[in-house]
Formats: sequence, structure tokens, C-alpha cells
Amino acid sequence: MDAAISVRAAAGAAGDEHVAQLIGGANALLVLGITALVLVLQFRARRVRAVAFVWVALLVVRGLVPPGPARATAAGLVFLALGLAVSAAFGVLRGRAMPLWRDADGTVWRRGDSAVLRLWLLTVVARCAVSAVEYALTDEPFNGNAFLLGFGVTLGVQHAVLLFRRGTLRRGGPGIAVSAHGA
Repeated sequence: MDAAISVRAAAGAAGDEHVAQLIGGANALLVLGITALVLVLQFRARRVRAVAFVWVALLVVRGLVPPGPARATAAGLVFLALGLAVSAAFGVLRGRAMPLWRDADGTVWRRGDSAVLRLWLLTVVARCAVSAVEYALTDEPFNGNAFLLGFGVTLGVQHAVLLFRRGTLRRGGPGIAVSAHGA
């Protein structure tokens, strides 16, 4: 979202505020659309595969786009690290809470439930709380890039936990195994 503000400012300086607003709005819609798609996919039955890290890579790269996820100040970097730690912690919790099962062919599947939904809501609330405290203490505005970077980190950690649990579930022997919560 900071990138949208930068694009808007650059185009506004060039004298075309309308184009800048369109570009900024399109960027914000793209970010919201990708976020919504990733979240919707959390609650559909999907195979647990490493290819899910493509989403993680896209979100992390987008979060690092200039002007970056934080200002290069001590406070900016501390709050970025705190936000990423919160994201990672919630990724672990969701990865452990996500129901997994193995079908008759041995394929491991996952699908979010109400516990995972609550953890997603808590993830967003916690990240917003970190941003609010940062704003209250340092007067730094909300940084959309930090949000996207944190979103990529939380998804990456969650998926790493799911891949670990998949390996554990497969070692459980033949037939169908169900793990409702935790490893």
C-alpha cells in the first residue's frame, strides 16, 4: 500500500493525479484480491504440497518492493521484527491446528475449520495491534508492505508446519489417518 502511495505521489508530481489514483486503487485491489484468494483457499480441501510456497514467495517479494516493509530506523526495524515474530508464531499455531487427513491413496489433505478461522482473525488483529502501537509510539503510518511481508511469513511458517506434519502422518502406517488438531 505504501507503493501505491509512492506511485500516486510520483504521478501527482507529474501533474496527473487522476492516473495516480487509478494506479493506487488498482494496486490496493490487487493486494486485497490476492489476500482474499489465499484466505479462501485455506478453507477448501487441498493437498499438502510444497508448491504452496509459490504464494509465500509472491507475498514476500511484494512485501519487499520499495519503499520496503519498514523505515531504516531503529524503531522501524524493531517493530518490523516484532510484527514478523507475531506472524511466525501464529503460523505455527495455525499449522498445528489445521486438520489433516490421508486418503486411501496416501495423499495428505488439509482444510481449515472454525479454529483455524479464529486463529486467522487473531493473526490479523495482532498484526494491527503491533501497527497501532508502532503508530502511537513512533508516529509511523501503516505500512502495507510490512503487512504483505508478514502475511507471506505467516503462510510460509504455517505451510512448513503442515509439511512436517504430513511426513509424520505418512509414517503412521497404511490406511486412513486423521489428525484433527496438533501434530
